[in-house]
Amino acid sequence: MPRKRPGALRAAPDRTPVWLCEPGRISSLSLATSAAIRRVEYEHEFYEVHPGATEVALLRYRRFLARPGRILYPSLAQCTCRGCSLDDVTHVRDLLAEVLALLPARPRAELSRLVTRLDRGLLRRTLHSPHAEAHPWRSRAWWRMRLYDGEVDPP
Repeated sequence: MPRKRPGALRAAPDRTPVWLCEPGRISSLSLATSAAIRRVEYEHEFYEVHPGATEVALLRYRRFLARPGRILYPSLAQCTCRGCSLDDVTHVRDLLAEVLALLPARPRAELSRLVTRLDRGLLRRTLHSPHAEAHPWRSRAWWRMRLYDGEVDPP
């Protein structure tokens, strides 16, 4: 029976990174972009950006835009934990903006094209809030300046 050389025994085992072990790809994105997104989700220590968050965010964004009716109203999430906070489409868009800022150039461009297409639908089907400019946290991004459901002015 052949034996391993001493150098081979002392060498570090070749391990595949965890983010590459995730099967498949994110819907509507290439395999390379999906891998880059998973890498960002695993390597960065932001509370909002965690493994699988981008895929869930894109799914919730599409689901919000697929609702029936001509005009849509974002609603506030009932809970502020990682999973429940994605019930608010404006929070979903915040998460996607964070992921876009962390990605390398090519995957960022591909994800940006997809998000831009979804943004057009959000902009077209939601209404501008007349009171949004009075709140600094809402005036930072256009998607936060939309009229919310059941809220005159959300906190």
